[in-house]
Amino acid sequence: MQSMLPLSLTLSPSDGAREKNCVMRAHFAISDSLAPSDGERGNIHRLPGRTPFWARPTASSGWKSADTLPIANRRYSRLKVCATPDAGSARRVPFISALRLAFLCVATPAALALTPFRLNAAEAVDESKLPPPAAVQIDFDRDIKPIFEKACFRCHGPERPKSSFRLDTREAALKGGDHGVDIIPGQSAKSPLIHYVARLVEDMEMPPEGKGDPLTNDQIALLRAWIDQGVKWSSAPTGPETKIQFTVTPTIRWITVNGDERRFREHYWVQDGWSGGVQDFRFEEKLGEGERFTAEGRTFFGAHDYQLKLSLEKRDFGFGRFGFEQYRRYYDDTGGYYRPFATNSFDLGKEMFVDIGRAWVEFGLTLPKWPRMVLGYEYQYKDGSKSTLQWSDVIADRRDPDSARAIYPAYKDIDESVHMLKLDLSHEIGGVLLEDNLRAELYDLETQRVSRFPFTLGAPIPDRAFRYNDEHDHFQAVNAFRLERQLRDWLFLSGGYLFSKLDGDAAFGLSAFTPSDPSMTLFVGDIANQILLERRSHIFNANSLLGPWEGLSFFAGVQNEWTREEGFGQGFDPDFPKTFASDRDKVVVEESFGLRYTKIPFTVLHADAKFQQESIDHFERQFVDDTFGDDRDFLRDTDATSDLKDYRAGLSISPWRRTSLQAGYRHRLKQNDFDHSRDTDGADFSGNGYPAFIRARDVESDEIEAKIVAHWVSWLKTTLKYQLIATDYTTAADPSATTILEPVLMDVTLPGGRTLAGNYDAHVYSFNATFIPWRRLHLSATFSYSDSRIVSGVDNGAGVVPYSGDIISVLSSANWVVNEKTDWQMSYAFSTADYSQKNETAGWPLGIEYERHGITTGITRRCTKNITTNLQYGFFRYDEPSSGRRNDYTAHAVLASLMISLP
Repeated sequence: MQSMLPLSLTLSPSDGAREKNCVMRAHFAISDSLAPSDGERGNIHRLPGRTPFWARPTASSGWKSADTLPIANRRYSRLKVCATPDAGSARRVPFISALRLAFLCVATPAALALTPFRLNAAEAVDESKLPPPAAVQIDFDRDIKPIFEKACFRCHGPERPKSSFRLDTREAALKGGDHGVDIIPGQSAKSPLIHYVARLVEDMEMPPEGKGDPLTNDQIALLRAWIDQGVKWSSAPTGPETKIQFTVTPTIRWITVNGDERRFREHYWVQDGWSGGVQDFRFEEKLGEGERFTAEGRTFFGAHDYQLKLSLEKRDFGFGRFGFEQYRRYYDDTGGYYRPFATNSFDLGKEMFVDIGRAWVEFGLTLPKWPRMVLGYEYQYKDGSKSTLQWSDVIADRRDPDSARAIYPAYKDIDESVHMLKLDLSHEIGGVLLEDNLRAELYDLETQRVSRFPFTLGAPIPDRAFRYNDEHDHFQAVNAFRLERQLRDWLFLSGGYLFSKLDGDAAFGLSAFTPSDPSMTLFVGDIANQILLERRSHIFNANSLLGPWEGLSFFAGVQNEWTREEGFGQGFDPDFPKTFASDRDKVVVEESFGLRYTKIPFTVLHADAKFQQESIDHFERQFVDDTFGDDRDFLRDTDATSDLKDYRAGLSISPWRRTSLQAGYRHRLKQNDFDHSRDTDGADFSGNGYPAFIRARDVESDEIEAKIVAHWVSWLKTTLKYQLIATDYTTAADPSATTILEPVLMDVTLPGGRTLAGNYDAHVYSFNATFIPWRRLHLSATFSYSDSRIVSGVDNGAGVVPYSGDIISVLSSANWVVNEKTDWQMSYAFSTADYSQKNETAGWPLGIEYERHGITTGITRRCTKNITTNLQYGFFRYDEPSSGRRNDYTAHAVLASLMISLP
């Protein structure tokens, strides 16, 4: 038997070396065999009571074996090695080595805390427990590759292979990894790979628990025969390697819209008219062994949709990546509709859209056995205008203030930018995965909201508007450290710590202006030019996964958060100096638990629970220096606590091969209590300010879900799903005094007490069917129906009528392979909602009613091996009676593309 054990040793130069103070590392492998393999250099040693073994330096160590190589018993941690450097070796202390050393200095203590330091050689393996080699001639592609793809490539593929052991090429497989040589051609019984997959070596069972199913005896027999027959690789003819691959899809698109073009753009995020460009392109070039360059992206002129990604990667060394992308989101400028006004919905006549984009560059180091390092920079931005729901009033009768309806549209200008630096480090030490992620962010936001002055219906729209300017910028640094370890097959542990620091400032201003001349200010309202904010957060968490024991597994986790916020500002209100301050301390503790049981035949049971306790100390104060007291001067100190309980339970059962059932139940209760230790102001009724009279608020919710999947025959599968959601909102308040104007001016006292403030109920039904009447035709359809209702002020009468309605949606598709060169596709999407206006007696135009249809169909034709054409047509229709038909549209779209691939 030859079982290799890798050792990473710290060596000092032997006597006579010039560099007396240097320290270098070498890698050795220990074997239980009596002699080295052919051509290998090593020394045989005997220890009392132990099997003789020999040691050799690995090829990557850069050291030659000395004449003597004394090694202590491998069951102990002290190792003495005499070695001399190669003649050509030189002292090197690169910058990356310093980074590696710094990371290891921080990470190693944490790893050792979870992993007792020990040095084990592979114990003797009872070869009689191995299944015999298969008595067949092995074909790698037929017999071995499927085993590797199913059980091995997840951990031992080309990307970040575990223990530096790869199975994607013959050269890498024979080279071995951190545990030495794993495959010995011609000697399957001596190959550690066979011992691991046969699960004969403790703590080295492959694949590990949770990473894949254990190999069967037949699969192990095939692997043994493959090794005994010389580890032959793929027999398929390779031919000349393709160095360059290139695909490009030029596309043109034409869309015409009859009706509300802006609503169409908002729905589909595309602009009508002509547009074209490259829908998709990709270029890939193999520059050498394990080295690759790729470029991909798209560009659509007229649609403002761009993307470019560049990547240069070298396996087992590192990568560099660059990217840029931008897209445009459109918004409709139409306001609300109120039928009694007998007028169309108002609109702003303004093109509104927001360009959203980002650019990034990052460099990574992926050297084997070194920490993985990624350094990057990213820039994000948003620029444009969007509609808002802060609509202005339109008044039917100037003498009747209650005739006002907020239906005139408003908008907001946005200029947002984010600069972000990131540094990620990850490494595995002794089976412990450690990660550290650092983010530094510079954020800047400027917004300007605009809404009109109220005006009387039928009168000219006044050339006056409100302007709200908001500015905000901050610097935030966040660092998160995480470690995880699979201690045993049945025990997994993980933990982490996050620290966040934010320093920011903001400004606010309100003014009235003339839209025809924005520089003409009519008056100035509240202004605050100096608002400062600081925030610090510390978050810890720990998690564990235990099991399975006889089909039972259990997980548990706890997380603790502490956040401190401090805010201070100065301004004018509108003519007097004003100061305001707000401080908040928040402590949150969250626990989660879960069980999973699989011992019952064809059944999986699961249950989990989450508990959260939150405590907030909130202090806020405002003072206006206007020589008299009113409700603008206040001081409030509130202690708030909340308690959350969230329970879930369910099952999945499949009593018959073609049928499965899933069912679940969830109960969630969040209870909030408020203790206003101080609440004072200069108003007539001091202490009645919102929200200080609210003492408690509870939210209780229940959910039920069930799903049945039936695979009736090979060509028909159906899924039926039902979901029920029921939520109650309850509020408790103190008695409070206020002044009302109707029917006459008078002071009243509200009784307070506990109130069922709201209720939400929803039933959701869905049905899906997949139908394949013959091999070339694939049909699929999904139907969904939702019935929901929201009731407000349950205990105080129908001040607001219930907001209720139905939503129906249908998604269907058809794919037909006409022949080997031609495919036909079609899809249909339909949705409708009936939340029409039902609250007009109270004066609010609340609700929506619409129907939306979309049909697309197309033909794909493979003209040659390298050329494919596609032609598509789309029809779209939208009807919205609740907007007075102002938002209706009908659209037609045609798209043609040509995909070219080389070679």
